[in-house]
Amino acid sequence: MILAASILLVIIFGILAIAFSIKEEKTRKLLLAQDALQKQKIYQISILKEIQDRIGYSLDVEKVIDVITGSLRNLFPYSTASSAVVKEDKLIFKIYVEETVSRSFIDDVKKSMLASLSALLEHLPNDSDELLSGVPLSQDNNLALASFFHIPLVISNKVVGLINVSSTKPDLYKENEMTILYQITEQASNALSRLEAVLEIEKAKLTSLIRGLADGVFMLDQKGNLIIINDTAKKMLNIQTDNPTLIEAISSIPSQYQMLSKIHDAVAQNKTIEEKEVILGDKTVQVIVSPVAGPLPAVSVLLHDITIEKNLSQVKEDFTNIMVHELRAPITAIKDSSEIITSDKYNLSKDEKNEFLEIINQQSKLLLDQIASILDAAKLEAGKFTIKKAQSDISELIQEEIKTFTPPAAKKHISISSDIPQDLPKFSFDRIRIAQVLNNLLSNSLKFTPEGGKIKIKVTMEDNERGVTRARGLAGTESLVSDNEYQRGGERQDPEHFIKVSVSDTGIGIPKDQQENLFSKFTQADTSSHLTNTQGTGLGLYVVKGIVEAHEGSVSIESPASPSQGGEENQGTTISFTIPIDSPYLSPYQAPHLTIN
Repeated sequence: MILAASILLVIIFGILAIAFSIKEEKTRKLLLAQDALQKQKIYQISILKEIQDRIGYSLDVEKVIDVITGSLRNLFPYSTASSAVVKEDKLIFKIYVEETVSRSFIDDVKKSMLASLSALLEHLPNDSDELLSGVPLSQDNNLALASFFHIPLVISNKVVGLINVSSTKPDLYKENEMTILYQITEQASNALSRLEAVLEIEKAKLTSLIRGLADGVFMLDQKGNLIIINDTAKKMLNIQTDNPTLIEAISSIPSQYQMLSKIHDAVAQNKTIEEKEVILGDKTVQVIVSPVAGPLPAVSVLLHDITIEKNLSQVKEDFTNIMVHELRAPITAIKDSSEIITSDKYNLSKDEKNEFLEIINQQSKLLLDQIASILDAAKLEAGKFTIKKAQSDISELIQEEIKTFTPPAAKKHISISSDIPQDLPKFSFDRIRIAQVLNNLLSNSLKFTPEGGKIKIKVTMEDNERGVTRARGLAGTESLVSDNEYQRGGERQDPEHFIKVSVSDTGIGIPKDQQENLFSKFTQADTSSHLTNTQGTGLGLYVVKGIVEAHEGSVSIESPASPSQGGEENQGTTISFTIPIDSPYLSPYQAPHLTIN
């Protein structure tokens, strides 16, 4: 009995030991499997992170495949890890040799990859390159291709590459190995697909932005192909075709600027290259060639129109020269006259001294008038020009101005007459400033009218027939509104009557193409070839326009121009200005900021 019981206990303990051993083995295998799975996930994450770190925001498929194939040794054994990518109309094979194989083995690997690519792609390039790395090949190794599998890389539903794993050992790869590599490749493909979608959206935004730019812009890809050009650039470069080439785009740029060379240098040296002044027809442009990082363009070319700035710079230079000339003459006359009066070398009579004093007086007035024009122009530009209105008689003012200009007119045998109604009412205006307007207009007429000519001032009172209401806006601007809106705050009814003053002469006239800009700053009519001593600052009519518009009036010009311009001999010019005679604004009135181009 005791023996039987002992045998039974031994059997029971043995069974329990075997059971615990089986359970322990299962637990160990489960832990190993979980550990392997965890390592696999960590490995996948590390590969994806490496892909992101190495390619950034680039869609370079070759770099992505290099990262994947370069890390396969951590997953499973192989003899070769290969890739095939179509790049620039060429098939690029990259084969990493982990174990010594023969050339025949490599050729078999390439054949198997070509067969798979032929099934996946509609067209394969005829040209190909092969890049081998790893251990050297050996013709003594006759082991054949025994195991392999392919994993395609797909971006946005398009096959862009192929990964191959091959070995000399038969039946080496099971479904598990292929699944691991497929999962890694699929995650990389998804990441690239999302990146491509984002880049396409950004490209569309960039394209829309470029097309709406006021500057001309065109961009090139890595191959030098023109990938985008906006309408402004087409107009600047006189391009008529919808899809021009790079050569067509730069053919309008004079060869001395060497644009192809500058584009090449910008890419090769990765720096911005600037050409400050390029002449394109009647325009002057600044050309900036810049390399652009990213997968889209390789270089951008900006065409910035600086014609206005260039012309303005020239105008300011010309104005400076004019001002130096204009101011030097009266200053020199004042200086010389005062030296003669104060010098002991000259024994001047009282009448002679008075003549020199009169010269000083007249030249001082001229100098002050020129300086006043400059200051008035600056005030107009800054919006700080003011007028002070008061009830006054414009007929009386005109007669005073005629009296002032009669002596110099008589020296040129020019008659000055007036046609002024007797019943003109007094009204509110700035007498000093309107006198400045008349002074400028009479001075110009006298300057550009030949000897024996005529100058006439005509005044009329005109009715306002527009029947509209004008609403005063910010900074002195105005907009037309309907009559039923008149009662709102800040609105006024247009004046019922205007005084129109016209100054006409029998001078040579003003060319039609110059009349539009005659009231612009620093602008003069090109009539000096017909008369001598006609140079001026070019600010007079600019100030005239500002003064009249500050009175809520307007300025106009009529001139048939000279015979060379299609006009008649000595038909002259008529410049007119209007002033409302019942303006409701109180003085002082601040003029609106004027920008007269």
